[in-house]
Amino acid sequence: MVVGTVLRSHAGGYLVYLSEKDITLQCQARGRLKKERVSILTGDRVELADLDFDQQTGLITGCLPRWSLLSRPQIANVDQVVIVQAVRQPEWNQLWCDRYIVHFQLELPDCTPVLCFNKCDLVDQEIALTLRRVYESLGYRVLMVSARTGSGIEELSTMLENKITVFAGPSGVGKSSLLNALEPSLNLKIGVMDNEYGVGRHTTTYSEIYRVKRAGGPAWVADTPGFNLAELRHPEPVDVMWQFPEVINLSSDCRFSNCLHLVETGCNVIEKVVELDICEAYDGSQVPPPLVSRQRYDNYVTIVNEAQQEQSLLRETSTKKESSVKQVGGRKGKAVSIPRLSGRYRAESRRTQKQRLDAGITSEDEDLNEDDQE
Repeated sequence: MVVGTVLRSHAGGYLVYLSEKDITLQCQARGRLKKERVSILTGDRVELADLDFDQQTGLITGCLPRWSLLSRPQIANVDQVVIVQAVRQPEWNQLWCDRYIVHFQLELPDCTPVLCFNKCDLVDQEIALTLRRVYESLGYRVLMVSARTGSGIEELSTMLENKITVFAGPSGVGKSSLLNALEPSLNLKIGVMDNEYGVGRHTTTYSEIYRVKRAGGPAWVADTPGFNLAELRHPEPVDVMWQFPEVINLSSDCRFSNCLHLVETGCNVIEKVVELDICEAYDGSQVPPPLVSRQRYDNYVTIVNEAQQEQSLLRETSTKKESSVKQVGGRKGKAVSIPRLSGRYRAESRRTQKQRLDAGITSEDEDLNEDDQE
């Protein structure tokens, strides 16, 4: 059995890499897979047949089980996620950064995302160091890089060896620029920040996995389109707490067992919120104090409130109401809409009749009960 990795999925077929021959093939899926509605995504390991190395074509006959899956962006078999943020152009937003962290921790529970802050050449070292300490003290790996100057690129490259990594983040933060810095031969299209609001421009329109040559082993990196707030995952309100390490550390001593740490009087988490940055003196060699910074706590409250609103909206829209009409008369296009009888006058199904007999209840008994109530 010949197995390859899907580097790109598009309407015309699939770009599949065959490691045995170190060759890329243009492949189509077998008709049976299409009939069975088998979804083949970027990153999937697929079985190949009918290989033609001269024409560089092949046929996908099956898809192997996945060990991980991202729903947005849709990529399979991901080993790690690098959340790329820009410290300038567009301006860094901590709420957006925390939203991305929550999203990818829920998508890949067994993998802690890596934070990569790009365009660090646009800020002074003190600001960059403060930003790094905020998340390093919470257990995240933080990389400070600049695609323009090459600073931090070697450290990023080493971290990618022998893994499939996804670069994810808003538009305009420099995901494609970082890939060009890692592998100049890719020559990916990049955008220019030329608008007055500093908002990123979409340049990547699909997800594709690229190979980055490394001495320690090949690295595979997926460049993904930027996505907006509506496309981020909305968790259950109680699940948000588990995505904030500092909140979890303090929640064990909270006097309320089911506390969301929002407005409860006497809540241990709320009492430990401080206005100043708790990591100002953190140098990586010490354990930060058990406190929650005001900014991180405000972001936590915002995300929990959004999750509650989403949950409330789902409850309101999922209430099923039976239609007052039904379609009869054969195939679609020839059917006729007729009024649906009230439930009291409908013929019972055989299953319902059997359930009544097993329980010793007849329809006449129910009619008598209804008359007594009237």
